[in-house]
Formats: sequence, structure tokens, C-alpha cells
Amino acid sequence: MELPRLQPLFDTYKDRGFEIVAVEAMGDTEKATKFIEDQGLTYTFLEDNDEASVSRGLYGVGAFPSSFLIDREGRIQFFHLGFEPGDEEHIAEEIESLL
Repeated sequence: MELPRLQPLFDTYKDRGFEIVAVEAMGDTEKATKFIEDQGLTYTFLEDNDEASVSRGLYGVGAFPSSFLIDREGRIQFFHLGFEPGDEEHIAEEIESLL
């Protein structure tokens, strides 16, 4: 599960302008809220589960989890599909290169 593994990245880089926005696309608000609270996640979560979703329409997300690093101008600088333990290290390297 990638969401708890992203929290340390947020904690490390948030003071340098880094933000995480996670998108819950399954439509189970109650389950998602409980998970966020149980895991102590403090970054931003959005719900986007209709057919005309922003994540699918604007960024072309077709599978989850998908991770994007988007610069201050809204351009995608890095994309990663899926998540395995250890992927957060590669994502941290990409974050460092952009900050």
C-alpha cells in the first residue's frame, strides 16, 4: 500500500513547497476516511469517482495507483504506475531533482 509510504516523503519535503494530493476513486468515502485516520495521514485527499473524473480526464489516469510529480506550472515532470515497497526511494530521488 503506497499511501502510508508517501507520508514520510510529505513530512520530509513539505517545508520546501512539496504537496501530495491523493485521489480516492473507488467511491467509498467512509472506508477511505477511516483508513486515512487510522494511518495518521496528513496530506491532502480528494474524492474523484465519477465518469468525467479529473484524474482520468485531465491526467489520463487509467490505472491505480498512479503517481505524478507536477511542477508549479502544472506540467507533469515524472510518472510512476503501480507501487512496490522501495518505490518511495526512487520517488524521493525525483522529488530532490525537482526541488
